[in-house]
Amino acid sequence: MSECTDPGTHPEPGSEYLDVDGDGHAETTLIDTDGDGYLDTVLVDVNGDGLTDIGGVDTDADGSIDLVAVDTDHDGIADVAFLDTDHDGRADQVVRAGDGPFPGGSSDPERAS
Repeated sequence: MSECTDPGTHPEPGSEYLDVDGDGHAETTLIDTDGDGYLDTVLVDVNGDGLTDIGGVDTDADGSIDLVAVDTDHDGIADVAFLDTDHDGRADQVVRAGDGPFPGGSSDPERAS
């Protein structure tokens, strides 16, 4: 089960993130869904321009990349993994405190003030 970690536990004050596997790392940075210590996603800079070109995903945890995804907008995130439709540098799934649509900037209607 997913959980949204308390904003006080994230390195960037006032932000929230999704920690699917409970390892304390935001899934937007490290993806190790089976908890084996090996990342499921590998980001590659093929042409050496400092931007991630391809994201490879090891879907069956055998150490071989099974799925290759392209980063067409060169934001460093594979297009199929995390969408950043407003190009603010944060995945659409991640909402900073104060950016939510509810009163007080909350993303949770129960917390709206």
